[in-house]
Amino acid sequence: MAKSKQKKVLTALSLQGGGALGAYEYGMLKALYVKRGKTFRPRVVTGVSIGAINAAFLVGAKGDPIEALDTLWRERLCVTWPAPSCTMPEAMSPAHPWMPFMDLTAQNLSVFGNPGMYSLKPEFYMLPWIAPMRNTSIYDTAALKKTLEEFVDPRKLNRPDITRIIVTAVNVETGGQARFDNAKATLTFDHIIASGSFPVTFPMTRIGEEYYWDGGIFFNMPVGAAVNALEQIETDNPDVEREIILVELHRMQSRLPKTLQEATERFFNLIFSGKFAMDMKLKDKYDAFVDLMHEIDKTLPAGSPIRNHPGYRDLIRHRKMDRVIVVGEGGIGAVGSTGDFSRKTLNQRIDAGFSDAMSLLG
Repeated sequence: MAKSKQKKVLTALSLQGGGALGAYEYGMLKALYVKRGKTFRPRVVTGVSIGAINAAFLVGAKGDPIEALDTLWRERLCVTWPAPSCTMPEAMSPAHPWMPFMDLTAQNLSVFGNPGMYSLKPEFYMLPWIAPMRNTSIYDTAALKKTLEEFVDPRKLNRPDITRIIVTAVNVETGGQARFDNAKATLTFDHIIASGSFPVTFPMTRIGEEYYWDGGIFFNMPVGAAVNALEQIETDNPDVEREIILVELHRMQSRLPKTLQEATERFFNLIFSGKFAMDMKLKDKYDAFVDLMHEIDKTLPAGSPIRNHPGYRDLIRHRKMDRVIVVGEGGIGAVGSTGDFSRKTLNQRIDAGFSDAMSLLG
């Protein structure tokens, strides 16, 4: 009996926004490369906000992408006290009576800045009563550009023949969504920063004559861009499977909040997860629609004028996503504040993302 031909797998990754929760995404990516091997390359990566930064490191790292992401999350973006590095051992025993206070302090240190990403504008501590009238943001993101310049090669970032990368942002003046796509134009670090320019916290990012804010304002999970890009690859090859791997950083289900901080976190969870939940409900309908269109195509006579109709040609080009994997739905998950860049929390999130992904990914 002849062996059935193994299908080629085309993979798209969709990386959500969520600030310090992005450490969980790194844990997932680390697990993916353990499962698939170091030579694995996704064909499409879409990202928004911190997901765009993770995407830039994954696709454009000057060296090994997983090693670069490890340095990013365990060192550059780690804000902790008294230990200067996220890789250093705990300064105190967990049983030390001061440890809860030390943990709480570390969890909130990023309010004063993050050396690898942003710094508090001097006016806000020198002239706090005037600063809000002279600024549209609290922090400056020059540090993030330096981090990207240190670790990411712009040439590798712009190789759509290897991996197509798409990051999203919102035009501040028009309110329209922008997709920055390396298959259509050269991606720069400003495009990555624009995708993570969360309003009021971070400044608008200028690209050309336009100004942009964080793409998560509209859609915090850029799954639509991933589907559109993936279905355009090898459209006539019947021996391919298309899979999308999504990372869910903001859960729809949660326990009732008991503090103001927990209520705030829950508020943002619902804002950033609601649209994604709707997308997932539409997925089954989309797949059924694609199946129907291809059945119609099989029965339609070869000479039918309908085949030349622009609408028909547009509909028949769609391809079914054979597999959708959502990391973070049922496992340990990414929990806590999006602003908690403390050493202990980042390490916990990396481990959680790795553990959840290892149990899901083939």
